[in-house]
Amino acid sequence: MTEALAREHKEYALRLMQIASSVAAQLDLDPLLQQIVDAAADLVGAELGGILVLDRDDATRYELLRVHGWHAASDLPQPQGRGILSLPHKEGRPLRLTRVDGHPASVGVPVGHPAIGPFLGVPLRFRKQVLGSLFVGQHPGQPSFTADDEQLLTGLADLASVAIENAHLYRKAEQMARMQERERLAHDLHDTVAQLFYSIGMEAAQGLEELSAERPPLGQLEAIGHMAALGSMEVRSAIFALANDLRQEDLRYVLQTLVEEFQEATGIEACLVLPPGLAVAEGRARNAAARVVQEGLSNVRKHAQATMVLVNLASSDRLLTVTLQDNGSGIPPARLAGVMHGRGYHAGLLTLSRMLERIGGRLSLANGEEGGLLLRAEIPLPDAGDEDR
Repeated sequence: MTEALAREHKEYALRLMQIASSVAAQLDLDPLLQQIVDAAADLVGAELGGILVLDRDDATRYELLRVHGWHAASDLPQPQGRGILSLPHKEGRPLRLTRVDGHPASVGVPVGHPAIGPFLGVPLRFRKQVLGSLFVGQHPGQPSFTADDEQLLTGLADLASVAIENAHLYRKAEQMARMQERERLAHDLHDTVAQLFYSIGMEAAQGLEELSAERPPLGQLEAIGHMAALGSMEVRSAIFALANDLRQEDLRYVLQTLVEEFQEATGIEACLVLPPGLAVAEGRARNAAARVVQEGLSNVRKHAQATMVLVNLASSDRLLTVTLQDNGSGIPPARLAGVMHGRGYHAGLLTLSRMLERIGGRLSLANGEEGGLLLRAEIPLPDAGDEDR
């Protein structure tokens, strides 16, 4: 092997390692697939490229298609599983052609699709399962792909298959987490709102008795008003948690609303401290900050036996920190670890902790030096220009 060839192989290996690291860090399937096909075209010097992922429930259909090299792909009809594109995953082996139209399985290209001369496609496999195909192409008249190109694309396809499976598992885990959160909310609503309505009914019945005895039912009306406020807060919190989307509201407004409703419903003094010029772009970081405050206030109301709570936000270029400090009873040190793992009546903290971990954040819980409990969340902020989805 010549020195130049050895250097070229080393550069390819380094590039493949960089691509592998970048792909492995991506958990959202759509941008992941685009990243893979862009990397494939770059790796072998192709003008065109694409990736097809089979539907998990119906292997005769495609779940996703992403392309490289032309902008009008969204206007084209989806592949129907006929022709050259389906051969790599149907036959389970690479396909390298000098001219696409010279292959007997060629059925041509749709109107508006760029003409393809040389073609290289490889199957995407995860263990014994075929996930789809990764392919690249050149315009007619360009040099054909080589055996080295096929080897490189096969290596990338293996990396891509693991990343795609990982993204699918991540998506499934998120769906399960949402289901668990909904079950928890349903349980909480049953235990709180249903009980509140029952109590309101009892107070109303007693108030009617007072009226029949010609006594003003002021105490019962006051109790009904207080319980109605609590019920309203619980329902609004549940709706917010289920919607989990703040794109229409400013974060400052959302947090002020949460704190004011909490104080009105509970009578517990609540103070919100925000840094000047707080600006958090819409997306996961902003949703996470509001979820932390919502869940933290809910726990103060249910468990803390507090008379005051302080909600504080601090931000830097890369990190948003949310803390809630109350003056309540705290948690015995021996129980703190169990609470963070969802034992007892704090399942919401476990859900919150997992949600933060999925976006690279962290949740911690500690007793305050002067009593009460300190809840702290560290939420990474996206770089300027990044899409925080």
